[in-house]
Amino acid sequence: MQALVVGFVAACITLPVGAQDEQATDAFVQSIKTPQFESTITVAPEIIMESGLGSDLVSTSVAAARKLAVSAAEDAEASPEFFRPYLVDERWDVTLANATFVSVLGTHWMYTGGAHGNYDFSSVIWRRNGDGVGDRMPLADMFADGMRKESPLWDELSRALLAKWEVEWAKRIGQPLGEDDMTWRDSAERAFVFHPEYQPVVTLLPSTQGDKSAGLTFHYSPYILGPYAMGSFSFDVPYPIFEEYLTDEARAWFGGEIKPSAQEND
Repeated sequence: MQALVVGFVAACITLPVGAQDEQATDAFVQSIKTPQFESTITVAPEIIMESGLGSDLVSTSVAAARKLAVSAAEDAEASPEFFRPYLVDERWDVTLANATFVSVLGTHWMYTGGAHGNYDFSSVIWRRNGDGVGDRMPLADMFADGMRKESPLWDELSRALLAKWEVEWAKRIGQPLGEDDMTWRDSAERAFVFHPEYQPVVTLLPSTQGDKSAGLTFHYSPYILGPYAMGSFSFDVPYPIFEEYLTDEARAWFGGEIKPSAQEND
């Protein structure tokens, strides 16, 4: 069965017709289904049209699905009486696209047994260059001191993120933080400081100035900042909060106000 799963997934790697055509308007949708494993990978058309970025995300996502399909087949064979089919839903969407950057967010929902599934996030900041292609840009490259633990950048970000989390917590619960919530406050404080082994999931915020970004959005999966029932958290940090720590080049990339989302305009 394992060999059959590998062959089936590998056969699905081919991009749809027109995926590299500048006129393409369809998202890339990859569906895989076996008795032990089912997944759907959806990549927005703007990402597919971006030279280098689309193929990068598709190949990485399909490779991960292939690996998980093998694990599902192995687990089903080892413990058939306890096995439940693995389920995956992965989506990639654009948060900002301008002449300099394409910022994308991946949302990955997964079920591999247990009481329920869970989801997490990943992101890519893709810097365009003059010859029609580009490459991944680490967030640390935007800051003069990188994102080192010693940088005062983290003091600014931690304060801003913690304040936003406290407001959001009170909004969702219907009351301010109480004594019973202090464990989650401690967890939030730990999540908002520097971690050498953990890179924050960050996307660029759209701006009222179309050629700029208005700041950064930090994304946190369920369980990191609250119980599963509270879901995920995302916090917008306007660029003036961290502007003084940017490189001279990066300061030119930010400006304007946060552009309202389509949902807020409805």
